[in-house]
Amino acid sequence: MIIVHHLENSRSQRVLWLLEELKAIHPLGKSPVIEDNGVIIPETGAIFEYILQTYAEGRLCAPAGTPEARKLTYWLHYAEGSAMPPLLLKLVFIRIPEGAPGLLRPLIRQVAAK
Repeated sequence: MIIVHHLENSRSQRVLWLLEELKAIHPLGKSPVIEDNGVIIPETGAIFEYILQTYAEGRLCAPAGTPEARKLTYWLHYAEGSAMPPLLLKLVFIRIPEGAPGLLRPLIRQVAAK
């Protein structure tokens, strides 16, 4: 049995989507960590690799050492490394105007939009 601890509306949703594809989901909604038969795996990239290696039975992944497997590894780590900082900054800048004084909101929205 896999037990998933994750944050709502976070990157850990990807783990839930993967488990839905494999029809073995049990979310608890606390942090991006799974527990499987006493094995605890944190971080969405590591969780993906563990689930695919342990339960996918060749589905949703390519054989190790192939160009397709390297592409999967690249996109898995790209999502966590290169793609996430700009997306996170965008999210932060979108929310800043909500807490800003009324007169500054138009200026802050202009800066956040760039």
